[in-house]
Amino acid sequence: MIMKKRTKPLKILILSALLRRLPKNHVKRALIASELSRREAGYQGEESLDIEIVRLFDKNNMIFHDLNFNEGDTSYQIDNLVISPARALIIEVKNMTNQLIFDTENDQFYLKNGDTLKGYTDPVSQVQRHQAYIKKLLAENNFPPLPVDYLIVVNNPNAILVFKGTPHEIRKRICKSHSFNKRAQQIEELYTDEILTSKELRKLSRLLLKKNTPPTNYILKKFEIKKSELLTGVCCPSGDHLPMTRKKRKWYCPTCHTYSTDAHIELLQDYFLLFDTKITNKQFRSFAQIDSIDVSKRLLLSINLNRLGKNKTRAYAPNSIPL
Repeated sequence: MIMKKRTKPLKILILSALLRRLPKNHVKRALIASELSRREAGYQGEESLDIEIVRLFDKNNMIFHDLNFNEGDTSYQIDNLVISPARALIIEVKNMTNQLIFDTENDQFYLKNGDTLKGYTDPVSQVQRHQAYIKKLLAENNFPPLPVDYLIVVNNPNAILVFKGTPHEIRKRICKSHSFNKRAQQIEELYTDEILTSKELRKLSRLLLKKNTPPTNYILKKFEIKKSELLTGVCCPSGDHLPMTRKKRKWYCPTCHTYSTDAHIELLQDYFLLFDTKITNKQFRSFAQIDSIDVSKRLLLSINLNRLGKNKTRAYAPNSIPL
């Protein structure tokens, strides 16, 4: 059963919002655009494997796509987490091509294209961090010691896997997508004893969904960008010009002379992704560059947002992202 469907990953939404809000001449724009392109390709690879994951594990399993957890300054993004009464299985998906070299002895992972080498985050170390986090989460919340295993699936048929000093126990947990079914079944055969009851599975599902949080601060810290560097104002849907102004009860773009009735929705989404998970009338006026308290209130009430507090302390929070 799918407990959390795959939607466009929050990191992709955050990176897109970040590009909208950075000045065009910002030194980090090219780096962020490259990261966004890489993550969008990875998202497509994850989507293509979802059908197989559901086919293999839909019965007696809880399937969570794209979970995000924060612990202090550390962020964990798990592509897929599949939980049965007997085990938890993390499935990490990579959509990369050329020679992919797993140098496990040195905790390194790099891509070789001709004579060019480019290093990336080591998927083995990454998924083992996720494995340790899930084990810790289970222990801290008094769940029985459920085994937590993992698979790393390279979903690009043109990739060539190369291993340097990688133990057999790790190598058999790394595969191309055409071997996914076989490797997954081999892992299933390792866990036959049921550890969690149906009640405990439901409790664990609620816990995971509750702790799933947007990785906003992680993205800004990764690229060393301060919130004060980000541009305010409503973006024009026709060409990302900003700021738009209020004219005839609509948003007007002085650059391309177009109007919009709902351009503030994207602005609010940018705010929730980059600044905070709630917004006050005053903060909205400042970010949207409008003066009227009444106009601000009317625009906030026109969207299905949760209202928190009363009067001067009232804030608005999203039911979900995207809005």
